[in-house]
Order: sequence, then C-alpha cells, then structure tokens
Amino acid sequence: MQVTENQFYMLKDIHVLAKVGSKGGCLPLKDALIYDPKELRGLQDHDYVEAVALMMPCGGEVRGFKLTRKGEWTLRKLEAKYRLDSLDAAIQLYAERHCLTPDQVDILRDVYHYCRLRKSGGIFPRKEAEAACRADDLEFLYLHGYILKISSGDSSGRKEKGYILSNKGEDVVRDVEIPAKQGADAS
Repeated sequence: MQVTENQFYMLKDIHVLAKVGSKGGCLPLKDALIYDPKELRGLQDHDYVEAVALMMPCGGEVRGFKLTRKGEWTLRKLEAKYRLDSLDAAIQLYAERHCLTPDQVDILRDVYHYCRLRKSGGIFPRKEAEAACRADDLEFLYLHGYILKISSGDSSGRKEKGYILSNKGEDVVRDVEIPAKQGADAS
C-alpha cells in the first residue's frame, strides 16, 4: 500500500501522542475523529496502526490507536520524503498565518502567553477565553488545529478546563513574535 500524505501526517500525530503519558501512549478515539475514517481504516487494514484499549489503574479505559512496528518503520522511511525544505516551510507558514484574521492571531498569542503564567497551570482557562475571545474564533482555531482543548486536575481535586497551543499554533506565534522582536531590537 502506498501511504498518502494525509496518512503520513496521521502516523506522525499518533507517534507524537505516544510520548504523552496522560494519553496512554496512543491516539485516543475521540481525538481520532478529526481524521478521515477511511484513511484511518486503510492504515489499520495494512497493519500500520492497531486499535488498542488500555485499562488505567483507576479503572478508567482509554481506547485509541497505536503505531505498529511496521507503522514506525514506514514513518521513519517517509519523513525524509515529506519533509519540506526551509523555503517551502516558510511559504506554507506565511500562507497559514494570512488565512487567519488578526484577531485570531492575537488569540493565539494570548493563549501562548497565558499558558506561560504559573498561576494558570499552563493552560488558558475556558472562562477567561470565553470572556476575552469570540466563540466562533475559538471554534475556528480549535477545528483547524491551532489550539487544543484540555481538561486538567491537580492533587486537591480542582479541575480546570481550557486551551493550549498545538505545534501548528506555536509555529504561527513564533513566526509572528520573532519579526516583532527583531523590529523592537533594531529601534
């Protein structure tokens, strides 16, 4: 089977999420809903990805998808093929940034800076986001993969829901922040 570019990025996302302990080392089923089911099924049928159900010590269960050895090998083999050279990456990032409205870029910057505050616990709380941002902008950024919804809890039992930046969102913020910082240093 020839792996398509979309399937390659699916394999890459599953590989990245395998390193996240809270996800049980797999892409959770609810997070897999953003992908085309036919392409995901194709990866399963050709033994690149396997469906797993992980039981947690607390009795919880995480259902999702995990890379097989064949999937890991294919991912490493194809990374060089789909890697964009620096010029293509800059052009793609420029185009992505300009499909966003200035308000949406500002929201990404707010999420980035708010997540760095110690008092926020590394997330942009949902209450703050709903008060400061338009709901349709937040939904657009979430649906297009710039931000991720997160629910976290601490040892005291306090639960917090909010947003964090995805790698795609961080790239946009970095692309916006670095030229702004260079302009400030020049003056």
